[in-house]
Amino acid sequence: MKNFNFKKIDFQFTYLSLLTKERIKPLSRWEIKITSKELKLLKYLGLKAELIPRKLKNGRTIYETVFSKSRHYLEYYEKFFSYKPIDHQKKDMKTEGFLFGYPSCCVNNFIENGYTSNNFQGKEQELLFHWICPECRITPSLFKYYRNIHDECEELVHSETPKNSIFSKALKRSIPVAAAILMGVVAPQLNADEHWLPVVGDTDNDFLTYKEEILLGTDSFYIYPSSADSIAKIYKTVVDSLPREVLETECYAVDNYAYGFYTCQICGETANMGYVTIHNPLRQLEMNIPYMMLHFMEHGSFSSIIQGDTLRVDIELIKKILAPFDIEHLNISTENDDDNDGLNNPAEIHFETDQGNPQTHNLGIDDGQEISEAIIKEISDLPEIIFGQTPPTDVCYLTYLQANGVETCSICGNTVNMGLVIVNNPMLENELFFPIIGLHYMSHGRFAFSGTHNQGEVDPIQLAAILNIDFTSISNLSIIAEKYGYQILNYPNPFNPSTTISFSTTFNYVNTEIIVYNVKGKKVKKLINEHLPAGIHSVIWDGTDEIGNPVSSGIYLYKLKNGRYTVTKKMILMK
Repeated sequence: MKNFNFKKIDFQFTYLSLLTKERIKPLSRWEIKITSKELKLLKYLGLKAELIPRKLKNGRTIYETVFSKSRHYLEYYEKFFSYKPIDHQKKDMKTEGFLFGYPSCCVNNFIENGYTSNNFQGKEQELLFHWICPECRITPSLFKYYRNIHDECEELVHSETPKNSIFSKALKRSIPVAAAILMGVVAPQLNADEHWLPVVGDTDNDFLTYKEEILLGTDSFYIYPSSADSIAKIYKTVVDSLPREVLETECYAVDNYAYGFYTCQICGETANMGYVTIHNPLRQLEMNIPYMMLHFMEHGSFSSIIQGDTLRVDIELIKKILAPFDIEHLNISTENDDDNDGLNNPAEIHFETDQGNPQTHNLGIDDGQEISEAIIKEISDLPEIIFGQTPPTDVCYLTYLQANGVETCSICGNTVNMGLVIVNNPMLENELFFPIIGLHYMSHGRFAFSGTHNQGEVDPIQLAAILNIDFTSISNLSIIAEKYGYQILNYPNPFNPSTTISFSTTFNYVNTEIIVYNVKGKKVKKLINEHLPAGIHSVIWDGTDEIGNPVSSGIYLYKLKNGRYTVTKKMILMK
């Protein structure tokens, strides 16, 4: 195989294979079965291949070949598309675009507008396997890498003398540059500080636990050896800058000095033996931070040694107390968001927040940050399942499709892997995937995200449904109803297989009805039709119609009529 003969293989197939070998494309597809010679080429290039059956609209089965350097991409493509009809749904096209390494702006534009005019037609466009959107910022930076590989392919296929090396010297010189931009070459090493203490549960040696990385938005960061360094210093600076007076609506700090000093066992500096208490009056949260711990934070560590004891900052708590000190990420705009709180209008309805009030619950943070904070907390508690491991069947879990590429946050400039995270709920047999940079933005209070490769928004309704998060628990239902004037609501929502509808009746012993409708307004089932006393009541809907047949997944409306008033809400059945 040293002198591989490229001449008898289709040029486009060879070109696509070389792009995949160099991870310019993480996954590629050839829409017919490949020949034995083409299979030999893939093996020669170190690529793994799978034959995936698909269904045509007429019911006939066809086969397409996908190949990649990574087995993970093949397994996910097979899981998502095996025997799936080829009907070009938007969700499928977005999934394909991500797996094939196409810029999300180009994918979204093609889905909505098709082949729109761009400035590269007849020139660089012919090098690509995706259609460039008119305002693309990403694709132009890829042209020289596509051109180098295309020229090398020309030489391999059409040269009289087969080459021993697959790549020319020019290409070899260009690939490291591309790798630094696109393929995730490890960033330059930072100088370690002796104050950085080992952390139990830190699997990647960045001085943060997996849970903390999710909460802080540093998971899959390309900053080593410490992702904690700059963040700990920022928190310390914020604590120092807090007002030292009691306030009713702003976070403040109270210094509690002691008679005596501790000496740092690392550098010999001293710090008062007391502590500072930070208060968030709107959220009714507080925590004590020893001055020696602040000293370690100033050196980039969330762990500290005080009189021989190792202490750790409660990152989840300090993040809640100090929010929203990171206002830069909150500046990213969210589509269809009337009050500019980072939560789109449908999500405001779903989570029962006020579309005209950015801080419905008066917690000092906007609704988008409040919901994303709750969701990222749930995500941080999920186990990570690596491909090849047996996934659990009774709990939600995360799976990562790491890519050999990186992208930079448009707000803070930090670099994350440009791969994919999958949130899976085996009980609901459902999952949701989105770019890893989406986790970064959610940890900073936004579902919208913007990187150099991916831009978009994680759907908060779908994500809450997958995680089965019940923001309205039965224990606080009456409190919520009294505080916000709810007359009817259901929990959990979304639900499977049943949900409890709780409602309040104002008029005593007048006829009360609760009827479930589908989104077309057709009656599904009457749950209540009787005279009830004034007060709070509940009824369970098991997801069946009037004759007991299970209804399909989807959005349903439930309407309460009590005397002179009626109110209608929506709920989601997700199977």
